[in-house]
Amino acid sequence: MSDDPLHEAVEVLRALGLYVELTGDDLSLWLVNGEEMTDAGLMKLTALIGLVPGSATIQ
Repeated sequence: MSDDPLHEAVEVLRALGLYVELTGDDLSLWLVNGEEMTDAGLMKLTALIGLVPGSATIQ
């Protein structure tokens, strides 16, 4: 695993079989199974489904 929480979240999602890739030149936009999301959205997704520790107040 990595010391970078974002990189770790990407690795976990990929290990679950999800398609996770950067959308192009913008290094803060991701494509997750056809849905575009920001770095924050990616972290929220992994925290909400319990894959990485996150705040109980994620909105």
